[in-house]
Amino acid sequence: MAENTDTLEYPINQELLSEATQVKEQWKVVKDRLQKIEDHRERVSPPVYDRVMVDYRERLKEATAAVLEKKHAIDRELVSLYETQKKIASQLETHRHSLEEIKFRNILGEFAEEEYQRKAKEEQEKISKFETVLAAVNTNISRYEDLFREEVDLFSMEERMVEEESAPRPKNTGFEVTTEEPMQEFEGPDYFTGSSTSESTSPGDEIHETFKPPRAKGTRGGASHKARIVIISGDDAGATYPIKDIVSFGRAEANTVVLRDAKVSRQHAKILQKGEDFVLVDLNSSNGTYVNGERIEEHVLTNNDEFQIGDTTLQYQA
Repeated sequence: MAENTDTLEYPINQELLSEATQVKEQWKVVKDRLQKIEDHRERVSPPVYDRVMVDYRERLKEATAAVLEKKHAIDRELVSLYETQKKIASQLETHRHSLEEIKFRNILGEFAEEEYQRKAKEEQEKISKFETVLAAVNTNISRYEDLFREEVDLFSMEERMVEEESAPRPKNTGFEVTTEEPMQEFEGPDYFTGSSTSESTSPGDEIHETFKPPRAKGTRGGASHKARIVIISGDDAGATYPIKDIVSFGRAEANTVVLRDAKVSRQHAKILQKGEDFVLVDLNSSNGTYVNGERIEEHVLTNNDEFQIGDTTLQYQA
């Protein structure tokens, strides 16, 4: 029976992707116009220059807030996709090992030829379907990451905005100072409620039961807004990165913290917020992520925890 490969596509939030692309382009237009204002300032009188410059600086502030809102929504989608990617890769490896074991046992003479062919075919079908889903998830991750891959200016502006939010509030000014309402807690969807396999379960049923599209939820800002990562040894020692939504580490330029080190994977690790905690997650890296000298898969960070990625040592400061 022919397979319906359409059912194996992993859906992407196309509406979010389109909205993020649109606001990013609007942000770039304002940025370009600000540069033109500066380039042609000699053509107008100082009052006109000042008035137009103030106008466009305000527009840039609004455009930056809009594009960062979409970027943070995409970051939350990426958290779900990275978790799904890790689990699919683990399941795929399990089925590859199962097929390898079947072939080895066949060499030992455990199976009649018909039984061997049946078992090997079942495992190969599962492997093919898991590979298809993993490829779809990887494609979606790339589409999300590519959107802001080259926007270095945006990341630096985001850092400045985070620092401004973390600055002490003025006192005794005669007006009321308010704080933002906390955002709702982000809880990752459970993709793998039925991940165990059996011979009575068809490969197609296993795929559909195991992998469900992520349902986006909000995040809660209960953890300290002053939390940051400091590089304490390595090529960029002294560099600091405020933590907001997620912080990614790896060789790829799309990461928040780019580590140009052959020992570091392209997507090596992530820090994400779960409830009130920040959690460091290794993304199936080749050489591992270490916290206080011990290799981890996930670790809830506490103040002054040191973690190592390749030859770089970093510290979490709350």
